[in-house]
Amino acid sequence: MRWNRFPLVRVLIPFIAGISIALYFQLTYILPLAFFFVLILLSFTFIYILLRKISYRLRWLPGLFILLFYLGAGYQLTVLNLNANKANYFGNFVGKKNFAIATLSEPLQEKEKVYKAVVNISDVRDSLAWHSTTGKAIIYFEKDSITLHLRYGDKILMYGKLAGIKPPMNPGEFNYKNYLKNRGIDYQMYASRCDWKFLAAENGNPFFACTYKIRDKLLTILQEAGIKGDEYAVISALLIGYTDKLDSDLIKTYQGSGVMHILSVSGMHVAIVFAMMNLLLSFFNRMKYGRIPKALILLLFIWFYATITGLAPATIRAAAMFSFIIVAKASRRQTDIFNVLAVSLLTLLLINPFYLVDIGFQLSYIAVIGIVTIYPFIYQKYRSRYWLDDQIWSLISVSIAAQLITFPLSLYYFHQFPNYFLLTNLIAVPWSAVVIYLGMAVLMFSWFPWLAALLSKALVYALLFLNGSIATVDGLKFSVRDNISITTIEMLLLYIIIMFLMLYLSKKNNKLVLAGLAMTLLLMVSLSLHAFQAAHQQKIIIYNINKHTAMDFVDGNNCYFVSDSVMQSDLRKQGLHIYDNRCLLHTEVSKSMPINTSTFLNFNNSFYIHSGFIQFLGKRLAVVSKEIIDSSAMKFDFVLLTQNANITIQHLREHYQPQQIIFDATNSTLKIKKWKQECETLHIPYYATTDKGAWIFDINSFQ
Repeated sequence: MRWNRFPLVRVLIPFIAGISIALYFQLTYILPLAFFFVLILLSFTFIYILLRKISYRLRWLPGLFILLFYLGAGYQLTVLNLNANKANYFGNFVGKKNFAIATLSEPLQEKEKVYKAVVNISDVRDSLAWHSTTGKAIIYFEKDSITLHLRYGDKILMYGKLAGIKPPMNPGEFNYKNYLKNRGIDYQMYASRCDWKFLAAENGNPFFACTYKIRDKLLTILQEAGIKGDEYAVISALLIGYTDKLDSDLIKTYQGSGVMHILSVSGMHVAIVFAMMNLLLSFFNRMKYGRIPKALILLLFIWFYATITGLAPATIRAAAMFSFIIVAKASRRQTDIFNVLAVSLLTLLLINPFYLVDIGFQLSYIAVIGIVTIYPFIYQKYRSRYWLDDQIWSLISVSIAAQLITFPLSLYYFHQFPNYFLLTNLIAVPWSAVVIYLGMAVLMFSWFPWLAALLSKALVYALLFLNGSIATVDGLKFSVRDNISITTIEMLLLYIIIMFLMLYLSKKNNKLVLAGLAMTLLLMVSLSLHAFQAAHQQKIIIYNINKHTAMDFVDGNNCYFVSDSVMQSDLRKQGLHIYDNRCLLHTEVSKSMPINTSTFLNFNNSFYIHSGFIQFLGKRLAVVSKEIIDSSAMKFDFVLLTQNANITIQHLREHYQPQQIIFDATNSTLKIKKWKQECETLHIPYYATTDKGAWIFDINSFQ
């Protein structure tokens, strides 16, 4: 690769490195402007004055200073966008309870028990005065008929406690705090009906207000067309980017089949819309200066569509890429896809450097890079004279290229691999295009009832086939290889191995094979080391899950799951709070049982359970709740208090003699506070999962 053909790629590398340093190390220090002036001065000095007078070997110095400049620029842009470095950020004035004026920056989202809204906090009152502020927060509104009428741009007066968002309280759990922080949100609040008052309507951006109204109108048209259930959930996500109706089972089915990407509006969807609009506007090609109005209409429509679908990072990436392609074609300039990628990526990161850590954004760009670099190599290995055969092979080549380049990142984030991704992509990708075009037809011809009814029936049947075929593949044996866990280093090693493989296939250099084998050896050593550690681990884990008791007893790769009866059947909560930790530990549940089981169970002579009393690898744990209280004297290593058990710490010491007492998230705050005071008085060690997160006892560390 000749780097002089891709100048922005060389700029991007240090720029992205600077953003990564600021985010990974969570730095907030702002670099002085003198740092950048000095680098610029040194660069120009070496380039224009000293370059002819020094040795040729030192010509790399100007490049080094330029690299440091862009490294610093990426870092500086990131820290300047942090809320902590904004003097008028509303978080600087937040106390126990505050009055605040907020404007809804997004439409309400309906959740199971509340309405959720992201708001801009424009004013906050502390104990002294009102302060003009900036910043976003999440408000959870009590469900009622009045709250339901809140719209984007509505201004409200609130009174309550804006609380910081808690970090993950269980090992391996999704870091919702960081996820929101990267979107500029550090605070949240629950507002009952008496905690807020409506002030004014339509205070938002008129353009966004218009697009939200259009989106709501389009959703209404789909509903009136008789589309409902899973079919409505899928078409609203596919066509408009509205994902509120997707339930966890439907998402799991699409994820397991390897086609979750079609449910989030991204490059494929924008490409389909672009292809349709490009065809409809083809008459401009016959006009002398038709390319200019055509380009303007295409740009306006693509960004309008991206706005309606929610401006997700992956959608923005696709819209930006097509925008540069449209502009290049309108100006009759040759475009290189790598330059288009670099320009779009740099532009988006300049707008918001936090896009870099968005999973959808990462997968979107990496998939495009894989398709651009790997697809041509795979496709040219087989050429057919027949159109259908060629189209099928082209789709297979694209699927392999995208899957090959994204699977390390997918393993890292999602801990699973869809074994039948080729089969599902062969069905889902072309058929989803049919569904999208049918959906557009339903929307466009909704004014003609008989035609709309005919098209909506065709759309429902198309959606039934799409959902049914994906569910069928997901239900096949060995459709998903799950419970996979790799570290950041292992993910990077996989990408390095893929890079060496592709370089070898294109250049046939044996040194690349040796380099790839060396990286593979390092990867195998790392995986073997983690497998060895997992095989010898012995742990007791009590999770922090609101209103639930859940425990894992880990012995090597086996895990005994003990929980309350509700948690036993709630697979969604297990997935949210527990599954990722089991992946990290390389363990699988060999037996699952409720706490109060009355049967005496014995597994592998290492685990015993009977009515809340558990013995695991020589350690005894008593679970004491309202239902399980035994006054018989017996010595236990640990006691777990749950469900606000009506018992004193003094009683526990006399009858159980525990080394440590644990309080889980089924207990009230007042009850835990009382128990803590008793423990401190009696000098008994205690641990509250609501304060410190999951309780983890490593048996090997105490042997």
